[in-house]
This record gives sequence, structure tokens and C-alpha cells, in this order.
Amino acid sequence: MKSLIIKSEDQGKVVAVCLLCTLLTIMPVGYHIVVLNVPSTVIQNFYAEAFREGLGVELSARALSILWSLTIASQAIGALIGCSLVSSLAPMGSKVVILTVNNCILAAGSILMATSYYFSFPPIFLIGRMMTGVYSGIACAFVPLFVQQIVPKNIKGSLSCFLHIAVCFGSSLGAVLSLPFVLGSATSWPILVSLPAIFGIVLMFASSYIPDTPNTLLQQGKYTKAIESIRFYYDIACDDEDEAIGMYWDMVPEMPTQLTFWEAWRDGAVRGGMLLGMMVSAAQIFSGSMVSISYSTVMFDAVAFMDFLVPFLPALGSILSIVLTIPALHMVESKGRRPLLLKTLILCVISNIFFLIFTLVSQVSESLWASWGFALAFLMYGVGYNLGVGPVAYFLPAELVPPEAASASLGAAVAVNWFCTSLTTLFFYPLSVSIGGWSYIIFIVPTSLFLLILWPLLPETKFHYKEDPLEARLLYDLGPTLPPYGSLNTSLF
Repeated sequence: MKSLIIKSEDQGKVVAVCLLCTLLTIMPVGYHIVVLNVPSTVIQNFYAEAFREGLGVELSARALSILWSLTIASQAIGALIGCSLVSSLAPMGSKVVILTVNNCILAAGSILMATSYYFSFPPIFLIGRMMTGVYSGIACAFVPLFVQQIVPKNIKGSLSCFLHIAVCFGSSLGAVLSLPFVLGSATSWPILVSLPAIFGIVLMFASSYIPDTPNTLLQQGKYTKAIESIRFYYDIACDDEDEAIGMYWDMVPEMPTQLTFWEAWRDGAVRGGMLLGMMVSAAQIFSGSMVSISYSTVMFDAVAFMDFLVPFLPALGSILSIVLTIPALHMVESKGRRPLLLKTLILCVISNIFFLIFTLVSQVSESLWASWGFALAFLMYGVGYNLGVGPVAYFLPAELVPPEAASASLGAAVAVNWFCTSLTTLFFYPLSVSIGGWSYIIFIVPTSLFLLILWPLLPETKFHYKEDPLEARLLYDLGPTLPPYGSLNTSLF
């Protein structure tokens, strides 16, 4: 009974720490995703001038478009590198990785991007953006682990959704600051791309005041520090150390020592869950999410939307995303993960079909109704993505496998996520220039296929936190048609 009282009354500090670390860690990810959207022409002009004056090379419009696509995609390429480091960094503990190690990478990458302006050397910009991608890959893998290790299981799903809100906050900040009259001009964009370094510096300073998670410290055999960590997060002060640890486990599911990717992959049941998690992450991106963030100005220019509004669309879209994600904090627990993901994914497919239709109509004639139809379809996409597909895909891969394979599953899912991001951001822009509205087929077809596969195979992973604590640490609810971990039908995989 005492543990239940503590669980209900002493969650304020752990929630505050979780939200603060999640917000400041994930905001730079969203910031760097959207920050080049509005000042794209300004930085492309910098590229053209640097090549002309430094190398004596005149870039053609086609070459410049390819170079710009590579620039946008370089964040995703860097994220893939970051994902490959997840297993190697895991023994250090999620807190040390996200608050110290990763922020050094963020600060270095942001400063390099700004430095490229003063040296008139675009390759430095590409290297810096790739480093911010490495940061993004590591952050997206380790923040969900950090949340799982300190957040009570009854609110884990809701707080996990905050990752998506943090991305939206970062996107909104980047979109507002990148407006031409703020920091998106030809002379101020170096300040614009270097600002996320501030987040890294703040978190590195804060890391000395925030202890590592009790789970990590217990795995490392540091029991005294683990007790201090439990006291910090939950204000649990017991004379009996074993009682304090037991109360912690009653609130937070135990995260055992993590398997490497290959150790997890060799287990057939775990491999099935990992594949489903990877497919969920791929579906999140092939729904068109990263392209709609990175190229929204291009998308609306193609349908002759009102010119004076286009630069403001990324900021408005990011703010709308935050508002639309708030209901997901409740729905992910009340409605469950599976129906929320699949139904909103259908909405995203329908939206992309409308994107294709209205863009093709605008190519034939600049119809006002087609422009506004595209805007309404974009709103529909925002509702679908932010209510389900966006937030759920961030943490679902970890719930599809046993706890000891969580980091391996998240690392693989995040790697797939950023690989798909690199493909969509690399190819959409040239395709949009070449074939117009037909470019949306690269979203419609794959997402439809993912739906056909996920509909019969994806289990419900909503955690039954009202079960016996010991039993709850071992089992997740995989739905009525699937057996517990270790007995999944792997013949389908």
C-alpha cells in the first residue's frame, strides 16, 4: 500500500525531469529538420557563389537542386551513423549519453555549419549538418530508453508521446527564427543554424545536477548511488535499501541489461517484434512526414498558394502539430496503440492521394479551389499524423520486444526511420521538379503496403499496469490473438 501511495503522490519531480530532458534533447532534432525550409534559396545562393568564386565552377540549376537535396538528406545520413553507435554507447547509460556525450556532437555540428559561411566552404556545412544528424539518431534512440527507465508505467505512454511534441516545438522554433525578417537572411543564417548549440550547453550544465537512472546504476552494481537516484526522482527514503529498490521496481518496469543488435536478432520471437517496429518507423516516414516538414514551401508553391503566406506555413504547421498532438497524450492510453496508429495511417494515405490530385490540377490551371483543396488536405494530414502515426512510432518499437531487447529494437527502428528519411528527402525534390504531383506516389504506394502488412500482424502493446508488479515486469499485453514473448509465431517473419 505504501508503494501505491508514493506512486500516486511523488511523480511530480520525475515528470518534470523527464519533460525537461526530453524537450531540450529532442527540440534540436525538430529544429534542424525544418530550419533550412524557408531560407533554402538564401543558402543555395551561398552554395552557388562559393563554388563560383572559390572553385570557378558555375553550378547549373539541376546540379544545385541535387546538391540541395543532398544537404537536406545529410541529416538523415548522419542519423544512420548515430544509430549504428547505439549498442556501443548503451553501457554508458541513457542519461550520460543524452545529456553529455551527444550534446558535444550537437554543439560541434551547429558551430561547423555556421563556420562554413565565414570560410565560404560548403563542405563544412555538409559535415556540420551530418553531425547534427548523428546527434538526432542517438537522441531518438536514447530518449525513449531514458523515459522507460524513470517514468512510472501508468503514464509511460503519455510521456513517450511528448517526444513528438518536443520535435514539433523544435520545428516551430526553427520555422519562426528562419523567417527572412528574423534570422533567415543572407547575412544572419549562420546565427540561425548555430543556435541549437545553446540547448547542448544547457543540458551539459544540467547533467551535473541530474543523477543517472536507478536502473542503470543498479545494473552497474552502484547500489548506494542507485538509492540516492531513487530518492532524487521519487523522494523515496527508506532505511531498508532493498525496500526502496522494490518500491522503485513496483513503479517502473525493470530494464534488464540490454542485448546487442545481433544477440536480439538471433532470437526468432524478438526478431519478429523488431521487424514490426522497423516497419512502423518506415510507415511514419513514408506517410510523408519528413518531406512535409522539410519541403512544405515547395509543396505549396507547386499549387500556386498565396505567396505571402508560404514562408509562414512551416511555423503555422509546427504550432498546429503541437495542438493536435495534445489529444494523443490521452488517446494513446485510452484507445490503445494499434488502432490509433492504423486508423491515422489510413488518413495519411488519403491525404497524399489528395496532394497528388490537387497538385496535378494546379499544373494544368492555377485554380483557386485546387490551392485551398491542397491546404485542407494538408490539414487532414496534420490531424492524422499528429494524433497517431507521429507520436506512437517513437516508442512502439521498444514495446514490441522484451525489455532486454528494447535498445536494439529502438536502434534498428530509428535507423530505418532515418534511412527512409534520407530516401524521401533526397528524391522528392528532384521528382517534384520533374514530374510534379506524380511525385506523391512515393508515399501512397509504400504506405498502403505497410498498412496491408501491419493490419493483421501488429499487436496491441498497451501496458497493463494494474497487474501484479512482478508479472507486469515480465509480460506485455500483445492482444488476444498473439501469445506472450518467446512464443510469437515467427513463421510470418
